[in-house]
Amino acid sequence: MKKILIVNNNMKVGGVQKSLYNLLWSIDHRKYQVTLLLFSKRGAYVDDLPPEVRVAECRGPFRYLGMSQGECRGLKDRLVRGLLAASSRIIGRKSTLALTAVFQKKEREEYDCAISFLHNGRARSFYGGTQDYLLYCVKARKKVAFLHCDYRNCGADHKENNEMLARFDLIAACSEGCKRAFEKTVPQLAERCVTVSNCHRFDLIRELAEQDPIQYDKEPLNALIVARLSREKGIERAIEAVGIAKGRGLPVRLHVVGGGALSRELQGQAREAGLEGQVLFYGEQSNPYRYMKNADLLVLSSYHEAAPMVIDEARCLGLPVLTTQTTSAQDMVAERGCGFVCENSKEGIAEALCRIAADRTALNTLRRTLENSPADNRRGLEQFDALTEECGLPQSAGRVLSKDDKSRMGKSPSCGINENDL
Repeated sequence: MKKILIVNNNMKVGGVQKSLYNLLWSIDHRKYQVTLLLFSKRGAYVDDLPPEVRVAECRGPFRYLGMSQGECRGLKDRLVRGLLAASSRIIGRKSTLALTAVFQKKEREEYDCAISFLHNGRARSFYGGTQDYLLYCVKARKKVAFLHCDYRNCGADHKENNEMLARFDLIAACSEGCKRAFEKTVPQLAERCVTVSNCHRFDLIRELAEQDPIQYDKEPLNALIVARLSREKGIERAIEAVGIAKGRGLPVRLHVVGGGALSRELQGQAREAGLEGQVLFYGEQSNPYRYMKNADLLVLSSYHEAAPMVIDEARCLGLPVLTTQTTSAQDMVAERGCGFVCENSKEGIAEALCRIAADRTALNTLRRTLENSPADNRRGLEQFDALTEECGLPQSAGRVLSKDDKSRMGKSPSCGINENDL
């Protein structure tokens, strides 16, 4: 039985946390003795983890990376977290956490494989830190860093992150598209990058979908968005697309499930466009699958995405997907025949939505095909098993980078990332 350590910031509701939650429920615990170390032992998923998993909480200063400033319980915690966040902005996260590690208690046990499940973000943001913790505080025969992002477009691509990733034996991307994007961005590390696809609790998804499923009007095309209401999701473009469809006399109704910072702004946009009857907001829901069960189309209008878990969730419920062209759109949607990929623009979304609404023949055929398609975690679990094997590391794993390597890695970040910033 292999001893595995997985390190993450917390188990709040989010894509990375959900991926980890699903993985822990999917792997064979007869093969692995798993310890989950959380910087902060909080979040919706904490109370529903497999009993075989030993859950530990960080007791040193790294714990502040798992909580927001508002979650600090006392004056001392608020001051320390505030100082660490300010230091990250001034001298950078890497230097801040290197100093922090001096005061962090090291793990006594040695593991067969230690996994950092959360990627680092911008150089001067107080976010991530699981890679730093593994390198500074953990002894393991193999160290692995997971990537759940479009590495360039999320702002992670900069010299400090690239050099840190070079110290890991393997880098595990959550989809083939994310792997290709990383290899293109940091070709020096391409040979140690592998794919470990996200796992899902398909039986639970189907069970939840049957709990009081939403019944929609039959006449309009019922398009559904299930997402955090934040800027990168491009939901304002989907609302505009509904307006364009209305102008062409095509019946489209957009149902938006999710909460977030842009909730009021998006509702105001729909109201001002006269789309109050065509764009409906339901807020954050504990069971989004009851909304997915009878919808006609799942829409992802994002500017950029890594490997959205909602795509496989929709697929197992027989719900076709319309997505903009992002990192994993081709391999997750187009190549698997579970939906449509459109140009990543307002016009692209509008044209695809209008085309589907005007003639639902292809949509209905696709739905019947998906309803008869199997959904399982076999591929992801095989990839995870291979990841934890002791042999077969790339020849360059663990080597010291040359000056030429480091200079080629010295790139600047491109745009923002969604983080728990102060």
